[in-house]
Formats: sequence, structure tokens, C-alpha cells
Amino acid sequence: MRSTRIAWVHLLARIYEVLPLLCPACGGEMRIVAFLTDPPNVRAILLHLGLPDRPPRVAPARGPPQSELDFDQTSAFDPAEGDPGPDFDFDQSLPEEVDL
Repeated sequence: MRSTRIAWVHLLARIYEVLPLLCPACGGEMRIVAFLTDPPNVRAILLHLGLPDRPPRVAPARGPPQSELDFDQTSAFDPAEGDPGPDFDFDQSLPEEVDL
């Protein structure tokens, strides 16, 4: 149980850059004494605190922003022209010493 709590604390500390089990007022160590899971009680507490009692709407995913970037995506290679080949002479003949 202790290792699970420690992993949870470190994860929250990395995400929110605060230590969740330290009191923000005095710096003393806090501990979890209860988890509220009954929806009417949780809703009543959230409403009393002025916090939303429903999760936010799920927005549709948006595509990647490539269309907003100014990239020239035209190809410099035209397959109709073919490969131009090297700019130097290249001898592909076999050396005279090779016996076939």
C-alpha cells in the first residue's frame, strides 16, 4: 500500500509540480483519510465549493496543423524525366584481367 501511495504522489508531483501530500499552508505532511465515491455527496460538495459538478464536454479531435504551415510540398523529382545519371564518365566494362 505504501509503495502505491508513493508512486501516486510522485506522479502528481511531476505533472502538477507540487507535492500533493504537503499542506500548502504550513508545509506539514497530509494523509488521505477517505475517498468520496457516492455521487450525490460528491456533487453536493462540488456545488458548495462553486466547482463544476459535471465533466467537460468531449470536443472532437482536430487534425494535425500541417495545413496551417507554409511548406512547399511539391516534389523536385519528376518521374517523367527519369534519372539524369551521374555528371561524370563511368566505365562499366570489366577489367581485362577477368576471365569469364
